[in-house]
Amino acid sequence: MTTTPRNLPPHGTEYRYRGPTDGSWPGCRCPRCTQAQARGGKARALARLRGEGPLHPGAPVVAHINTLHNEYGMSYALIARRAGVSDATITYLVRGITKNPKRDKALRILAVKPADFDASAYRPSFMAIRRLRALYVLGHNPTVIGAAASLDPSTISHVANGRYETVEAATDRGIRRAYATLSTRIGASAKARKRALALGWHGPLAWDDIDDPKCKPEAARRSTAKEGSNRVIADVSRVAELTAAGRTAQQIADELGCHKRTVTRARRRAEMGVAA
Repeated sequence: MTTTPRNLPPHGTEYRYRGPTDGSWPGCRCPRCTQAQARGGKARALARLRGEGPLHPGAPVVAHINTLHNEYGMSYALIARRAGVSDATITYLVRGITKNPKRDKALRILAVKPADFDASAYRPSFMAIRRLRALYVLGHNPTVIGAAASLDPSTISHVANGRYETVEAATDRGIRRAYATLSTRIGASAKARKRALALGWHGPLAWDDIDDPKCKPEAARRSTAKEGSNRVIADVSRVAELTAAGRTAQQIADELGCHKRTVTRARRRAEMGVAA
């Protein structure tokens, strides 16, 4: 009886063409794998003509792997899939077993982009957490968010509370779908909004790039336009008037004594036909 390995390398790679040295499974001769083998041979021939050795320094490759893994939450298996190399290639580099990898493999690893998740990979949870907390700030509760995301409300609560370091791809997609639907409207749950504000959570407009792990939320500035007031609600009609006059959001904010994002929100309300 023949058995099939659980983790075959992807088609279109030289490793899949050649097969393992121990012969535990046969090499593949499909058009994609054959083309990959031919491309690899040509690349090695060109490298020899340029005087380049067959190996690449391992330090920058390991540094790139660590960045993808530690900062963007990409698993070693995902990095291997995206680079078209075996899982062992990545783990041997990280553990220091392989000091200097083959040049073609090294270049493929270095070409892997941050946060390039495929359909089956777990995602780091911070992106989903930020989106859910932003929806809480807008007044959307777990039941409403769960319905928009096709997820159980308890899952929404657990993710928003930071119980998970990673989430499944389907969970991440559902939360993104809910965020796209709900982030432009105000919710009806005063309880969700009050809890979010009490915990210091941030709304959608606080993030320049909500998916960037290095991005920090922009804290609203306290306005001095109204004594004793923590926040200024910009008059929609006045914002629209100044916008039509060619003022920038920052210029309008300075004139009204509010935060630039307050002006942005007022502009959005004007577009949606909502009064201030």
